[in-house]
Amino acid sequence: MADAVLEITTAVDRELLAATAVDLGRRLFGAAAAGFFLFDGGGTCPQVVHAKGAAAGFVEEYEHSLRRVDPVLRLVRRSGRAASARCAIAPVDWGTAAIAGHLKRWGFGDSMQGPLHGGGGRIVGTLNVVRHRDDRPFGVGDLAAFERVCRALSHALDVDVRLASAASDCALANPGGPLMRLEGRARDVGWLVLDGATNKVIARQLGISEPTAKEHVERLRARFGAVNRTQLAACLAQHLVRPAESG
Repeated sequence: MADAVLEITTAVDRELLAATAVDLGRRLFGAAAAGFFLFDGGGTCPQVVHAKGAAAGFVEEYEHSLRRVDPVLRLVRRSGRAASARCAIAPVDWGTAAIAGHLKRWGFGDSMQGPLHGGGGRIVGTLNVVRHRDDRPFGVGDLAAFERVCRALSHALDVDVRLASAASDCALANPGGPLMRLEGRARDVGWLVLDGATNKVIARQLGISEPTAKEHVERLRARFGAVNRTQLAACLAQHLVRPAESG
């Protein structure tokens, strides 16, 4: 699980985060298919950002006929916690439940949905996973682990939003500013800042003292006119060029 959280925290943009989430959902929970959804501007209808393992017809049927009455999604939105279809639907009702019939028709069994929280704790999307029809239902341990993954994704989404906001602030503060290519030590420090490394970690990675690492970071901050480390990371994301791409 620690490796999974690390994969999430190192995803550098929303598209990569969505792809990472879907791959983790399938790998960690034995899911046949997974999807990463974010709500639209009105906060009502999730739009798929990335999905894998399910036929297009499965998603279309769900969107057109079932999403608005999906008891799993309703439970997730009401409780703010992950839930499985077997949790949301009583065993006696499983055989006649519309969502269960939908899963069965497409060769699937139990499903899980977990909330993705944004600023202020509001739910901004979901991560969905489904197992093959003949696989065992998701258990309590699966739900607990799924909660951890969704919390890590929520944190990463919040960071993504703050970086985007900071990048906008940086652009407004430096309209028409020249593209700054960083080289040498400045570039090395810049990549570590962008990865979220502390001054102590930067010092250890580069074999320098912590005060020297702090000095390098402060020089970068002054160079970009960033008011804090978050805004600096946003500016670096716009200007850093990996060695392989530098031509």
